[in-house]
Amino acid sequence: MSKLSQLSARERQQIIDDFVDGVFAGTGQETPAAPAAGIARGMRQLPADLPDDPSPEQVGAWVELAELVADESFRQRARSMALAGQDATASSAPGQGEAPGPDQPGYQETIEHAGQAVAAGVDPASPAGQAVLGRIVAPGTPAAQRAATLRQLETFTDARVERYWQLLAILNGQPVPPAVVPAFEWLIAALRASLSQPAG
Repeated sequence: MSKLSQLSARERQQIIDDFVDGVFAGTGQETPAAPAAGIARGMRQLPADLPDDPSPEQVGAWVELAELVADESFRQRARSMALAGQDATASSAPGQGEAPGPDQPGYQETIEHAGQAVAAGVDPASPAGQAVLGRIVAPGTPAAQRAATLRQLETFTDARVERYWQLLAILNGQPVPPAVVPAFEWLIAALRASLSQPAG
C-alpha cells in the first residue's frame, strides 16, 4: 500500500493508461468521434497529483483503484463490455447494447422501483417482486424483448466497473455517484424469474 500511494503522478497515470489501452484496443478510441473515445477519456481522468496531505480516503481510493485495474478478471470484464458496446453500436438500433444510463428508457423507473425493492428486501421472483417488475417493464412485453433486455443488462451491469467510476470521483474531489448496480442486479433477477415462469 505504501509503495502504491507513493508513486509519482506520471507512474499512476501510466498504470491507468495501460489499463484503458488494453480495454479499448481496436474499438476506435483514438478517433475522437468514436463512441468508445469519450468513455476511454473519462476512464483516464486522474488528478495531476494527490494533495500534499491526501486524506486517508484518497490514499485508499488510489490503492483500491490500482489493485482493481491489476485484476485480470476485471480487465477481461471491462474489455468484454467495451467490445459488446462497439458491436452493438455497429449493428443495433439506438439504445441497444449500451450500458444503462439516465437517458435510457426504463432507467429512472429501475432506480425508483427496483431501488425501493432492494431496500425493502423484496424477492425478485416473488409475486410482490414481479409486481414491481411490472412497473419497470410493461407486463405485456413479449418474452423475446424481455430476453433481449436481460442480455443487455447482464452485459453492462457490473459492480466493479461502477466502483471504478466512484474511485475516480474520490481521487478527483468530485461527488461520488450513488451506487445503482444493486437496483439493476435486482431487475436482472426479476427478469430471469419472469422468463422462467409459464406463459399466461
